[in-house]
Amino acid sequence: MPLSEKVRIEVFIPDLPDPIYGRILDELGDELTYSFGGCTVARTKGKYRSSSGLILPDKVNVLYTDTPFQWEEDAAVIEQYSQELRNVVRGALHEEEVILVALHSVFHVD
Repeated sequence: MPLSEKVRIEVFIPDLPDPIYGRILDELGDELTYSFGGCTVARTKGKYRSSSGLILPDKVNVLYTDTPFQWEEDAAVIEQYSQELRNVVRGALHEEEVILVALHSVFHVD
């Protein structure tokens, strides 16, 4: 079976009680759905090490979608789009230290 390359965009958003987190998750979900036809939200748990060295639990929403882009051919478009996503999220979530936007190639079976 032939494979088709896609670029997956993942945005890691903390799951915190402040309503802004839910709003940005909804708005980015709408954006990714409008731009690429759909998206998925995975709620997950993790851990992080605080600046004082304590290991703390962490709840995170991972919002992701597969785009029609190909890594080699569309690198400039992919980089610009991901930077814009990151800037929107960081601007909306002023206090958050790290918002991760991750990209990687995935292959779909046609």
